[in-house]
Amino acid sequence: MEVFCYIMNKNVIANNIVKESLTDALFTLMSKKEFNDITITELSKKAGVSRLSFYRNYTSKEEIIVKYLNDKANQWWEKQISDRSGDVILGMFNHFYSERDKLAIIYKAGLSHLLYQNIIDCSGPSKDLENKVAYTNGWVSGGIFGFVDEWIKRGFKESPKELATIFKNRKDYYTNMDMIEKSYLK
Repeated sequence: MEVFCYIMNKNVIANNIVKESLTDALFTLMSKKEFNDITITELSKKAGVSRLSFYRNYTSKEEIIVKYLNDKANQWWEKQISDRSGDVILGMFNHFYSERDKLAIIYKAGLSHLLYQNIIDCSGPSKDLENKVAYTNGWVSGGIFGFVDEWIKRGFKESPKELATIFKNRKDYYTNMDMIEKSYLK
């Protein structure tokens, strides 16, 4: 039994190394060439693994990015709840800021929808929620994505603290909506 556990742990560790190698290789290649021009053969070679290793772990290049985003979000959330440092909104923007280089690469490749899906998966509605809660979660998730999406497109000009303050002052949204409504009624 002990030998079996050792072999299993060794395989898990080796498989994690393969996944990390593929992730690193994909982001390296994405920073140098178009996403659609990267082949699985090229990616596997860059990662130093076989094509079989790629297909044993993933069905597509996009899946590597999805797993990366999910892993990073889970790591952030685990740290956030273990630290109990309080300000979840600031922590969230700090998280996105710490990933700004990878997010810029993802955006350059035209894959912003993967970040949107990640945010929905983490904080969005689900079918088991009561309607009111599901709608609210959908609205909040869309708002988070809207903020982060625009922040990325503008080159992360504001600090995470500045963006968190803007996000928390949602009353500005209603003031702006009043201004927009008044301009249309003229």
